[in-house]
Amino acid sequence: MKKQIDTMYLKQGMYVSELDRPWLESPFLFQGFVVDSAEDLQQLQTLCAYVVIDPERGDDIDVSIQHRPAATIERIDLDSRQRKVVNVSFEEEISHARHIHAHTRSQLDDMFNDARMGRSIDVTGAKEAVSDMVDSIVRNPDAMQWLTNLRKRDEYTAIHSLNVCIFALTFGRYLGLNEEELNELGIGALLHDIGKMRIPLEILNKEGKLNLEEYAVIREHARHGYEILQGTAGLPPSTLEIAYSHHERKKGTGYPQGLRDAEIPLFAKMVAIVDIYDAITSDRAYHHGMNTLDALKNMFEWREHDLDGDLVERFIRCLGIYPIGSLVELSSDEVGIVISVAQSTRLTPMVMLVRDAEKKTMLPPKIIDLSRFMRGKAEQPLEVKKVLEPDAYGIDIREYIQKEIRVS
Repeated sequence: MKKQIDTMYLKQGMYVSELDRPWLESPFLFQGFVVDSAEDLQQLQTLCAYVVIDPERGDDIDVSIQHRPAATIERIDLDSRQRKVVNVSFEEEISHARHIHAHTRSQLDDMFNDARMGRSIDVTGAKEAVSDMVDSIVRNPDAMQWLTNLRKRDEYTAIHSLNVCIFALTFGRYLGLNEEELNELGIGALLHDIGKMRIPLEILNKEGKLNLEEYAVIREHARHGYEILQGTAGLPPSTLEIAYSHHERKKGTGYPQGLRDAEIPLFAKMVAIVDIYDAITSDRAYHHGMNTLDALKNMFEWREHDLDGDLVERFIRCLGIYPIGSLVELSSDEVGIVISVAQSTRLTPMVMLVRDAEKKTMLPPKIIDLSRFMRGKAEQPLEVKKVLEPDAYGIDIREYIQKEIRVS
């Protein structure tokens, strides 16, 4: 019985009976042949998204590979995992996190430049950088998360890729993934959008809504990413799955394959969630970023049709009601930026105060731990009154990222 398979699962020895396009649009002389060389295999994987194989005339697909998405989900039983304990303070970790963040950004820029120029990419340095990020996030995820606020409108793709990696690792840590799994998830998240390096800059950076033709070009970045990564040595299969499938959606409305819920790999589902979260909270050429609370409310609604509902709810619990980087107004009328959140005290985060009660700039900024000002603990209790828009009162969070962190 013939089978349609994604070309990422194609291997030498299989008999290809049909392509996803007319044979005349391909370089192959015969309509049906055994894949007997690495050159044929690479040509098919570059040219086609899927092919039809005939197991009676060649090798069959390994069932465990063909159903890898479901197998991955079954193999990682999230309910049985235990979350790692934070073992260093935010203040201790932030200097390490800054160094790792800068180094990873440098590695990412090199890979993006190579991909843009059509050169092969070397992921050795990037894998080492991801390993350092994993170590930092395992020690204390808040420090690296604080640095996701270093967003720049004109450097969106690179900063976004780095942020997606940080959020994915933070989420993976929350879910109890071990360090090997976190490293695998991290390199895939970091490279999830590398296919955009083949998209013309005038479309990628267009101010305003894309037309249908431009949107079709943008959608090709998933396929481009897969093509770039399949020729890159030293990457686990999940890296290719993430690049290829992070725009798939639960009801089959995504791209490029229109996969449905159980068909989408777990890591691709996770990256899809953090990809959306970072995108909608960022200033882009064509829209203003949402505040964190509105972003999480929207994602909670989208879980019904687009995203894995269970994972979305876990992600919201991971970030908490006041995610790091949220601009908040306190019951004292002072305004601050959330810089750290303990899992056990999600409603009382650590906050960097940047405006006083009259909304005047506070110099130097004052950092307080709201868990020390809870009702019953302090004479003058303090709590978050509301979440503000990211640029309220003329505040630019990026100005405070590099400041030394000292708790009052």
